[in-house]
Amino acid sequence: MINIRKIDLPEKSRIICVSDIHAHYDEFARLLRKCDYNNESDYLFILGDILEKGRQNIETLHFIQKLSRDKKCVCIKGNNDTMVLRMAFDDEKEKFLERLTYRPVNAYMQMAESIGITDLTTDFDNKRNAVNQKFAKELSFVSGLPTAIETEKHIFVHAGIENRTDWENSSEQFVLCAPWWIRSGHALDKYVVVGHFPTYNFARGKNTNLPIIDTDKRVIAVDGGCSVKSAGQINAFIITKDGESYSYDNVFEPSEPCEKCTIIKDYTAARHYSYLDYEKSDLEILGKSDGLVSVCDKHSGNSGLIPEGFIAEWGDGHFHGWTNLDAFVCVNKGETFCVYYKNEKYCYGIAQSGEVGMIPLDCVAVFKEKYV
Repeated sequence: MINIRKIDLPEKSRIICVSDIHAHYDEFARLLRKCDYNNESDYLFILGDILEKGRQNIETLHFIQKLSRDKKCVCIKGNNDTMVLRMAFDDEKEKFLERLTYRPVNAYMQMAESIGITDLTTDFDNKRNAVNQKFAKELSFVSGLPTAIETEKHIFVHAGIENRTDWENSSEQFVLCAPWWIRSGHALDKYVVVGHFPTYNFARGKNTNLPIIDTDKRVIAVDGGCSVKSAGQINAFIITKDGESYSYDNVFEPSEPCEKCTIIKDYTAARHYSYLDYEKSDLEILGKSDGLVSVCDKHSGNSGLIPEGFIAEWGDGHFHGWTNLDAFVCVNKGETFCVYYKNEKYCYGIAQSGEVGMIPLDCVAVFKEKYV
């Protein structure tokens, strides 16, 4: 049985639900300020993957430890959070070093480096023991995280639950790691709120990183793709309870590194995007121009343009793309646009509306905003 934290909400309450922070402390802190988070009145549910992929693992962990001193803040475990535990306690030396080949920047190594340990190829056991002793409280915190939160109308887990009425008997592996889960659904009357898989990956994401609310399947997905998508964000999905009534809202913070730009002229996209499943895509290259590649997706039958840096052959004999085709977005003068990629004619990023895609480079005046 998975570890479930049950919470009885008062008649009037607000839940700020965040997932997949991925060691982006700065963005997470800014997001809470955007939400006017009040630890005395608000509930804060963090749906796992607080660690890995980003470079602020220790800062993020310490911040969430501090937040979690308040009973209204509950952080649950995500699949990436277990990596620091495996490296600390389970991995043999060979497996430990193997992890570093594909993820040299990770939570455990940042802990090690903070006490002057940079090389674990020698004296492995003694060095690991030193790290484990120094960060015993942090490792104990991660190990003790619950796996789910349950309220009267909602269940919160990292990835999904098995399709069974006794959902609490779902395996922890499934709850932490189930891919594409919102396509399958569940057997409960309650809404199930998940992170883990970026909403942009789904057609229902509508070319955004914004949360997906599926009223038919009673599923809500909130992962904004921070550190996973080419232009990602952290979502704060806000649930407001007033008696038996519930309403939903969202605030987001783009993930760094990006350039925040001001739109200097209106742009209306002449093309409408076509959804691209990055795993199943099989792209035939038809031509190239202005830093864009014209392709036909043999899986879906859709054709369109994709930035040249967003397509590659994955070793399976097929070209895959990781952004939608013809993902041009509409913007208005005076709006903000967060740029993650640019070529000689276009820039790619997140519009103020939340749409993700391209606009002409001459639509923006670039400035670097200093966050406080």
